[in-house]
Amino acid sequence: MNFSDEQINKIMKNASKKTGVDVNKMKNAAQNGNIDDFIGRQLSPEASKKLKSVLSDKTAAEKLLSTPEAKELLKNLLKG
Repeated sequence: MNFSDEQINKIMKNASKKTGVDVNKMKNAAQNGNIDDFIGRQLSPEASKKLKSVLSDKTAAEKLLSTPEAKELLKNLLKG
């Protein structure tokens, strides 16, 4: 599943609104290689561990994104 830059920005903006997470801080953390620290501050230790595990396994990430729930979430985030 590939998204355009415009779609990614829209998803991030809508996710930010719904979660209260500052998208710019998240982008900066990812670009600077500090995403682990950022995730650790935003999520519970258990949720952080699960997310890191899925993101580090390409097959698991693809499987997660192909679920009906993930597709519905992405659809809603793209709608805004």
